Amino acid sequence: MRALSRLTLTQKLLGAIGLPLLAAFLALGVIVHTQLNATIPPMVENTSMRQVEARADEIGRWIAGYRTLLSGLAKDERLAVPVNVESHLEWLKSRHPGDATIESFYFADATGDTITHTGARADISGRGYFKDLVVDGTADRLLGNPVLSLVSGKPTAIIAETIFDARGNRIGLLGITLSMAAVSDITSAIDVGEGSYGYMVDRTGVVVAHPDPEVRMELRVTEADQAGFTGANALGQQMMAGEPGIGRVISPFGGAVTMVWHPIDGTDGWVLAAAIPNTVFTRVSSNLLFSLLLAGVATLALLLTIVAISARKVLAPIRRTTLAMADIAQGKGDLTQRLQVDSKDEVGQLAHQFNAFVERMQNTLLQVRENARTVLAGAGDIADGTQELSSRTEQAAANLQETSASMEEIHSTVSHTAQASEQANGLAVNAASVAERGNEAMTEMRSKMAAIDESANKISNIIGLIDSIAFQTNILALNASVEAARAGEHGRGFAVVAQEVRNLASRSSDAAKDIRGLIDTSVKHTQEGGKIVQEVVERMMELRQSVVQVSDVISEITAGAREQTAGIDQVNTAVAEMDTMTQQNAAMVNQSASLAATMHENARLLDELMSTFVLGDAPACSTATPRAPSRSALPAPSSAMSRPADPKPQPRKREKESEEEWATF
Repeated sequence: MRALSRLTLTQKLLGAIGLPLLAAFLALGVIVHTQLNATIPPMVENTSMRQVEARADEIGRWIAGYRTLLSGLAKDERLAVPVNVESHLEWLKSRHPGDATIESFYFADATGDTITHTGARADISGRGYFKDLVVDGTADRLLGNPVLSLVSGKPTAIIAETIFDARGNRIGLLGITLSMAAVSDITSAIDVGEGSYGYMVDRTGVVVAHPDPEVRMELRVTEADQAGFTGANALGQQMMAGEPGIGRVISPFGGAVTMVWHPIDGTDGWVLAAAIPNTVFTRVSSNLLFSLLLAGVATLALLLTIVAISARKVLAPIRRTTLAMADIAQGKGDLTQRLQVDSKDEVGQLAHQFNAFVERMQNTLLQVRENARTVLAGAGDIADGTQELSSRTEQAAANLQETSASMEEIHSTVSHTAQASEQANGLAVNAASVAERGNEAMTEMRSKMAAIDESANKISNIIGLIDSIAFQTNILALNASVEAARAGEHGRGFAVVAQEVRNLASRSSDAAKDIRGLIDTSVKHTQEGGKIVQEVVERMMELRQSVVQVSDVISEITAGAREQTAGIDQVNTAVAEMDTMTQQNAAMVNQSASLAATMHENARLLDELMSTFVLGDAPACSTATPRAPSRSALPAPSSAMSRPADPKPQPRKREKESEEEWATF
């Protein structure tokens, strides 16, 4: 996608047309190639077979002509007369047709003595065909297998006819030695394609006629595997079967080769064959395909050339539009120029709309230029006024900072006074609390003294009871002693016990008297202590009332100090807020001054940028932005900044006033 984005519209158009056509040509080529590969090989094979058949028929007719000639000559009566072979020399010369194909025209008698038309003598009695025709009589006419001529050293074939006398006896033969050069010429005329050739083999499989003289009479098709032709032996056996056919072998020179053969009629086993390289079959389809592709490429090139020329002509206005927009993008465009509209199609509409766009852009930039110049002039005034406002704001901030410091000192002093009042109030409260607890303790002590007095009275009563019990015990012990004395010896032990009880009762009585004395003394002291406690309680009540009065006074002092501290704290907070706001205002003024300077610089740069365009004169209806107010029109600083703060301001109201001042600023 990124590569496509770099292409021009002409290139994209050529690609959109050329690529589908190229794909269509390639698809057509593949289809044609497939069809040709399926059709051409059978067609070439049929053509080859017909050509080989025609050449085989030509060779057969050629040999049949000579055999007919020889058969007619053999019926001459002069040959039937048994004479010396030399007597037929003149006849042979006169009957020789003068054809160079006939290497020799000869006559042989029954003994094998032979004379040729040239007068040469030979003995052929040992030849096989002589035995078949004359000696054995197995045949009347014969076409021998080609052999190398003793005269020319080239392949020749013998055609012989038996000579009969008047009684029908075999008295000799008449023969023709035919040169196989003519057959080689016929086979060489076989041309199925580049690299193809024809050849002929005799009934034994020996190659008689071949384009290569070194192969003639040297190669047997039934033994060709030894020469490097893979599969040729089996194919040679099929050739010798006497039926036409087609086969394939692997040649050591040209790869796969298709063999087409046909037997030659009238030759008793001779076969004419053609060797066709398999490349011939593919070359036909390849040539056709190449021709088709060449025509397609030429057509495609011609079509693309026409499209490119047409596109170049059609897209020329777009190119001019692009150049004009490039000039505008580089800041060197002349916005007073317009594109020429030559047509009403999409390209013409594009040029018309581009002219409208440039006109609208020109008017807009003219207004921008006028406004930029106005902003440039106003920005200078704003910068000067903002600078002066910044100076005054900084001075007000310094004054507020000094006021804030003084208020901080007053606030600190009042805070210390409030803290001391708080401590005194705490001490007074603690003293009142202590007096109250002392009063409570004395009251409780008085109650305890009364309880002790009551307990002492009860103890005195108990001591009296104990004294009475000791007196009665003493009487009982005395009575027991009297009774023991009366009992005599038996009451002696009981008398001892009674004596001891009496002693204990006496001791208890003495102790009770001592306790009574002590209790009486304690009761007296307790009564005296109760009177003293009563007096202390009265004094503590007076002290408590004095401490409560002092605590109330100190509480009033503390409340007043607390209110003063809160008021000064609010004043200090208000001054701090004013100081903070003034500092923020100073920062905003400095920022505004910086922004004004930046706006002035941007306005200057915008004016310089506008000067790079050719805009022409400004239209009369153009409106400029109103000039910014001069620094003389700026509002004076508010006097509220120097007014003393309310000692008890409401925070919400002050926040609202701060917001209003910020909005006003």
